[in-house]
Amino acid sequence: MFRPDVIAAYTARVAVTAIGLTMRLLPRRNKVTLLSRQSNTPSLDYRMLHDAIRSEAPDVEVVVIARMVPPGLIGKVGYALHLVREIYHAETSRVLVIDGYSIVASVLPHSPGLSVVQTWHALGALKKFGLSVLGRPGGRDPKLAAAMRMHAGYDLIVASAERCRAPFANAFGTSIDRVVVAPLPRVDRLTDPSERTLARDRFLQLYPQLAGKPIAVYAPTFRTDGEASDPVALTGAFADIGYALVTKLHPLVPVPTDPRLITAPHMSTQDMLLVADVFITDYSSTLFEAAVAGVPCYLLAEDLTRFHDDRDFYLSYPDDLGIPLAHSVEELIRLMAAPGSPMLAPGFVDVDESGGATTRLAQLVLSLR
Repeated sequence: MFRPDVIAAYTARVAVTAIGLTMRLLPRRNKVTLLSRQSNTPSLDYRMLHDAIRSEAPDVEVVVIARMVPPGLIGKVGYALHLVREIYHAETSRVLVIDGYSIVASVLPHSPGLSVVQTWHALGALKKFGLSVLGRPGGRDPKLAAAMRMHAGYDLIVASAERCRAPFANAFGTSIDRVVVAPLPRVDRLTDPSERTLARDRFLQLYPQLAGKPIAVYAPTFRTDGEASDPVALTGAFADIGYALVTKLHPLVPVPTDPRLITAPHMSTQDMLLVADVFITDYSSTLFEAAVAGVPCYLLAEDLTRFHDDRDFYLSYPDDLGIPLAHSVEELIRLMAAPGSPMLAPGFVDVDESGGATTRLAQLVLSLR
């Protein structure tokens, strides 16, 4: 069957390959490139990794490029031109670090003298992703994935703990031998008491009226179909038990315009984990970050059956997590009334109490030069 999108994907692949092979004639430099299309600004992980690499090896050039694929035809034409810059830096680097699918990393034939490191943008291994969900409602189209060589070409893949290596190997379609344990730099910040103090002071400057109130943070996962629990209803329910609820939705999800919602737009979800007294999510890997920060966690999953059918998990949900699951807002409030502070089961993030995750990853990247 003729599919214009698949034909366009193969055409783009040929064009990217031709440009890449031409630039392969350029000399390779003592350079590490950090490449992302998760946002238009470098992530905290990339900023920390950049500084750590420069500290460990001042003679190494470090380039950071962050740009999302924009919507619309004109935006995508501009992104195609941007890809030329990405190709140039990839073909003149010794190490290319990515944090998600990258056209340059996967479409181009593997370049001699270049090592590609996949540092997936989330801790732990919870809901299935990547090649694990090809053809499922929550995954990519198999023909498009084949045309764009989805997740091909990685020399090394970083996972946050031993128990996450097998799921990551499955998600990226590679041998488990290529998956190594090295938690993301954000772990250092989440375990730093001084960062917690700074985040809480900043939050109270923005919301002085919440001083003395326990803070709950609600961060549901991104859905391609279906809906998370209503944040407005959840805000009201938490107000009734004396909590201020801060809702942090996925960047691709529009925030409801309701004056009752607190969204703390000037603070990231990671910032809020340093402020939170309790964390609520459904299937977001942010729960692993909350656990690293020592924040009690609850699960609120009103569409569990549908999500399980569409996406599925790498573990037995919620049993392997060891934290309470509610199927409704009312049930969640009842669970919170029970004594104790539920914490995620250990083993999903290899936390170095000395705060060395960033240095560990930097040294790993530099060892591949």
